[in-house]
Amino acid sequence: MSNLDKLIEQSKKAYVEIATAYDAADINQKMVLSDSVQKAQSTLVALQTANLAQSMTVTDADLAEMSMLRAKINNAAELQSAITGIIGLVSKFLL
Repeated sequence: MSNLDKLIEQSKKAYVEIATAYDAADINQKMVLSDSVQKAQSTLVALQTANLAQSMTVTDADLAEMSMLRAKINNAAELQSAITGIIGLVSKFLL
């Protein structure tokens, strides 16, 4: 499995974790997170689409960063920064 495939797999898992955290959040947190959660979803879809159109180089450091960001998802205080970080990481492969 290539690093790109691993990144896509981890991104999918991260999105499921984000959606689960979002579902468990109170209404105030949902209002804050709603746009970020939708952007995370659209960024993942764009990465999957880009994977079909071109090859990208994903490094081991990129995978390590995704793992670190996924670990932040379960901490409610860090959820917003985790979502933003995941969007940023994945977006760099969409240029």
